[in-house]
Amino acid sequence: MLVSECPMGAHPTRPRFLIRNRLIAALSRGTVVVEAAVRSGALNTAGHAIALNRHLAAMPGPVTSEFSAGCHRLIRQGKATCVTGPEEVIELAGTMGTDLAPEPRGPVLPRDRLDPETRKVVEAMPTRIGVGPATIAVAAGVDLETVLSCLGGLAAAGYVERVSRGWRLRPDRPPGG
Repeated sequence: MLVSECPMGAHPTRPRFLIRNRLIAALSRGTVVVEAAVRSGALNTAGHAIALNRHLAAMPGPVTSEFSAGCHRLIRQGKATCVTGPEEVIELAGTMGTDLAPEPRGPVLPRDRLDPETRKVVEAMPTRIGVGPATIAVAAGVDLETVLSCLGGLAAAGYVERVSRGWRLRPDRPPGG
């Protein structure tokens, strides 16, 4: 498809490139300005996107770069949302509720799969000395019966061990593991 505001055979001129930017902004859900200087045609497109009530995002480069000053100004003025990758652009301009980018997070550790009460118990366990179940219950903020029901499973899974003075985390267990 060819879309133009100029008749066939019109020669390209500098002002016509700026006019074209209005079409670019109008035909999209949003505009992403990438490392634009203060005098940039991309800022012209950004202005059209704002006027057309389209999403506007900016992906600036280093704060010391003159080629990013236009993006930084758009973000500082609250006209553009700072984005760092394609997932964030999709989240901004996609269909609400269906294109949301997942929140970045670290790897899922075995401890993350424990139920909340068992996690409280394991997080309350000392690492060097053993303590009794009542001390663990107070530190975990759960009742003694909960601690007693969790200890066997935690020991079988390798999280804790019974020592002469009570229970403690296994020393060979990595943090979060």
